[in-house]
Amino acid sequence: MQRLFALPRFHDEDRTAARGVYAAAWICLVAALLAGPLAASLQPARFGPYLLAAAAVALASLVTIVVILHRSLGRALRQERELESQGRMAGRMAHDFNNLLTIVIGYSDALSTRLPPGDPMHDDLRTIREAGERAAGVVARLVTVSGKQPAQPRALDLNAAVSDSRPLLEGLLGTDIELAIAHDSEPCWVMADAAQIRQVLTNLALNARQAMPGRGKLTIETSNAGHDPAGAVRLTVRDTGTGIPEDVLPHLFEPFVTTKRAAGAGLGLAEIYGIVKQNGGRIAASSFPGRGAAFAIYLPRIPPPPVPSVAGAADAAKPPATAALAGRAVLIVDDEPAIRKLIRQALAPHGCAILEAGGGEEALAAAAVHEGKIDIAIVDFVLPGLNGFDLALELERNSPALKTLYVSSAIESIGMASLLRHAPERVLPKPFTADQVVERVLALFRDRA
Repeated sequence: MQRLFALPRFHDEDRTAARGVYAAAWICLVAALLAGPLAASLQPARFGPYLLAAAAVALASLVTIVVILHRSLGRALRQERELESQGRMAGRMAHDFNNLLTIVIGYSDALSTRLPPGDPMHDDLRTIREAGERAAGVVARLVTVSGKQPAQPRALDLNAAVSDSRPLLEGLLGTDIELAIAHDSEPCWVMADAAQIRQVLTNLALNARQAMPGRGKLTIETSNAGHDPAGAVRLTVRDTGTGIPEDVLPHLFEPFVTTKRAAGAGLGLAEIYGIVKQNGGRIAASSFPGRGAAFAIYLPRIPPPPVPSVAGAADAAKPPATAALAGRAVLIVDDEPAIRKLIRQALAPHGCAILEAGGGEEALAAAAVHEGKIDIAIVDFVLPGLNGFDLALELERNSPALKTLYVSSAIESIGMASLLRHAPERVLPKPFTADQVVERVLALFRDRA
């Protein structure tokens, strides 16, 4: 019976109008159905027109409900497209900023290697580098909030992930809301994307802030819910806000359902639900009006990853970079000349033969006229004209032995998401350093050997 009289899911801006029309429709419909037969049998001439009018009002109200629902769906679709557009813009901005940060961090390292030990300029360059790294963290947060970061699941200690998110959460909550974090005494290992975990915490913190207009407290807890490796890890986020209305709770994770007092997009909790499901978990919500709300997220627990071996004989047996790279032909494709120069300066001292191109078509032309084989192509994923993924496919079609290393920012793309999932060693995220370029190129040669 409750579902029969329940209001359909409308966009928040249309819900108030829909409630009034919906109530009028039911009142007139009930009056026509219950009082109609009795009144018509007693005095049909007198009550007939009124009953017809009630039925007409009920029908008109139901038609109005359909019109409002249609408008509500259109409004929600436009809002979703706006969010998608904002996400694409954030992704593009992240790509441009990471290009600049690659130059800042890479060239500060290059200058530092050319200075004699003890030179006071080392401190200044270290300050520049640290500022670049902090800026890269800000860009990563921008991409995370936009929801355009490709999933990169890996073995992750949930305790560390929550701790790393503390500065971001404190900035979102402000000074009036206390943030308390309680960790399990043991590491909470899960297979998840660190950026997606930040996104979950960000969305829940924003909801909690809206639910606590004055002072309040947000508590985040991690625990191993079970003692065997096949158990679950629980992430609990609890606030002391106004709580969630009882009629909203069953539909909490549906799109366009919002717990915010002000009009909200209603996509945050639905996004959380999708992230949790994508990582093989489940989520439950509980609330007591006036006493706050709690979200419990359960993710599959995994065994602790193996500890990397201490550098020793295995590392000593690795050939030096110059011996492994001497005589190798490397094609560098990036539309930013300063980044091409940075990569060239990293590889050329080790004896690599360098080819450069600023775009996809230019790279194909350079490869066509090159005498001999090209061993590795270092390709920016986002290029003018022919994109990096299609360029790599064309290069590898012409030279099956060629390996491609993609350098790019974290931007949503089917091709990039697939690479990060199946071949993360072939992706070097921006910003990067010269040493990281050499290390990743060496790894590709070792994998091919």
